[in-house]
Amino acid sequence: MIRQPAVAGMFYPAERAILQSTVRSLLDENKTPTVDSHGLQGLIVPHAGYVYSGPTAAVGYACMAELEQDCHYNVVILAPSHRVWFAGAVLPTAPVFRTPLGDVPVSKEALMLLDTSEVSASDEAHREEHAIEVQLPFLQSVLRDFSIIPLLLGEADADVLADAIRSLHIPNMLVVVSSDLSHYEPYEQAVRHDRATIARIIAREPRGIGASDACGCIPIHVVQAMAVKARWQLRLLDYRNSGDTAGDRSAVVGYAAIGMWEEGANNDVRH
Repeated sequence: MIRQPAVAGMFYPAERAILQSTVRSLLDENKTPTVDSHGLQGLIVPHAGYVYSGPTAAVGYACMAELEQDCHYNVVILAPSHRVWFAGAVLPTAPVFRTPLGDVPVSKEALMLLDTSEVSASDEAHREEHAIEVQLPFLQSVLRDFSIIPLLLGEADADVLADAIRSLHIPNMLVVVSSDLSHYEPYEQAVRHDRATIARIIAREPRGIGASDACGCIPIHVVQAMAVKARWQLRLLDYRNSGDTAGDRSAVVGYAAIGMWEEGANNDVRH
């Protein structure tokens, strides 16, 4: 069974060559500021259509592209469910996700999470969801060899999930949190709102971050719990909103790219 693309041709181009060119252009045009990728543990990146959030996502993924490529990466993707309500977190039973760029295998280690009280399996929840799917063409463009652990989150216990993911002890694990920020506020109001949310995210303080601040607030809570336990440092790489990328500033959606590094890693901007 293969999880087929649900939003190709809507959120991103459906034709392979056009999608390759689009992602490559986004990565090439959004490499600044450049940071040292050594010790990178993961990213928080947006999940809107590429015309809106692609530039911000590309800043994060351009950093990931600098990682060592002579190994296999296991990428845990934490995303909110937009279409199906459920408690806990949901994995697919499908062993493969397909995009116009090819097939992405689901890591066999994902099955170990089904022993956790918070995690169950459902292909229905994943079938039409875009929040994981839109990350895959970027991952396919910046990592040579990887598999995914795709988790859709409902009302979940962040600490339990953080412990379950960390207990997998998977080598070369990266975490990608898929989340936009504020929705449909006037431009200046959204900037103030999002800057406050970003400050709380970077401070690893989940209190006060709710659904009105970030649609992926639960995935953010999970990675904040992981960051506290593992002593990861979080750093803002890019912030924009749809008023910056699509023009209309009367009601915008906010986007941030935030990197996560192991403690002591040099993630300063290289001039």
